Amino acid sequence: MILPAPKSKTDSPAARWPQFALISLFALVLLFSMLDLAFHIDPSAPPSENRLLAARPPCPRSFDGLKKFFADWETYFNDHFGFRKTLVNWHNRLKWQFFQEQNANNVLVGTGGWIYMAEKRMVDHFRGTLQLTEPELQGWQKLLERRRDWLGAHGIKYIFILAPDKHSVYPEFLPAWLKDLGARTKADQFFDYMKAHSTVEVFDPRPVLLAAKKTAPVYLQTDTHWNQLGAFLACEEVIRRLGENQLPGLTPVSLDLFEHTNRMPIGGDLVNFRGIPLSNTESNAFFFTPKPELPPLETFVPTGEHWMEVATTKNLQSHGLAVVYSDSFGRRWIPFLGYHFGEVEFYWQDQLNGRLLEREKPVVVINEMLERFFNVTDPRRLAAKDLLP
Repeated sequence: MILPAPKSKTDSPAARWPQFALISLFALVLLFSMLDLAFHIDPSAPPSENRLLAARPPCPRSFDGLKKFFADWETYFNDHFGFRKTLVNWHNRLKWQFFQEQNANNVLVGTGGWIYMAEKRMVDHFRGTLQLTEPELQGWQKLLERRRDWLGAHGIKYIFILAPDKHSVYPEFLPAWLKDLGARTKADQFFDYMKAHSTVEVFDPRPVLLAAKKTAPVYLQTDTHWNQLGAFLACEEVIRRLGENQLPGLTPVSLDLFEHTNRMPIGGDLVNFRGIPLSNTESNAFFFTPKPELPPLETFVPTGEHWMEVATTKNLQSHGLAVVYSDSFGRRWIPFLGYHFGEVEFYWQDQLNGRLLEREKPVVVINEMLERFFNVTDPRRLAAKDLLP
């Protein structure tokens, strides 16, 4: 007769509760993840990733489209799985607090509460150890002259603006170990070369911003961008140059036509959106409110998943269309540029669209590019992206 094996103490319900607890916890994690995916209940601020997250793929219309659908769905899920925002922010905080990774997500901590964007080999470019070659300088000249000439043939004026990185205007707050070697930067090379070899209208805002910072801050301490004062000064200097050289009659708007305050919100994108747990408030944040003497602007700025699409302003008391091709720095001109034109269209892209410009017939194309993007952009590839017939 075979007797049953005696029951182990580990087979009792009381002994198996850790397994039940682990399984239940795992099930709850899956449940909350699915709930957030469906109803977006994660309260965390989205991390700043400087890219568009993948959009939900449409249902396939054929059997052959299934493979692409599943691949696109995987990409979408990787960008939107439940509580992803919280997990990314926790990840950044852990790297910051426990590993002292002060360049987490390409963020560089300076002195006096200043924080800098350190991506795209910022240190090497700041020190001038990376230089533009003669063919690269010629490539920029050819690109901008081709744009100027094509637009000119269609009766459209053109100006190119190179917006400076924050460390180009506020190098004094960089970490002590990061010293300027005194060499010329790529921006220095570019402006010197264009002045000597071309007649394209190019604008370097650094002198204006360096002069203005002696009396008021022009960049945000905890954000990568210029503040509203810096944006205003750069914008109105563009208008002044256009009025003097290409569009007679344009005159800058006076700073006195705005009420401006210096409120102190929570820190900017380099703190909040990147999960860095600093207590900094943003003491350099100006907020401009137009006075009644200025005409009302009708403004549309896309948000959510469409934040990079075209933004517009309309001014019934002015005339003419201006088209702006820019990055996020040019987007900071939305509150100001519309006072000079009947309509302004802001496109978040670096290539020109000739068919659109032929159809819209603007009086001017304003082309802004941030210094750190300029530093790593091949002008030949950018020229190939232009849609100029």
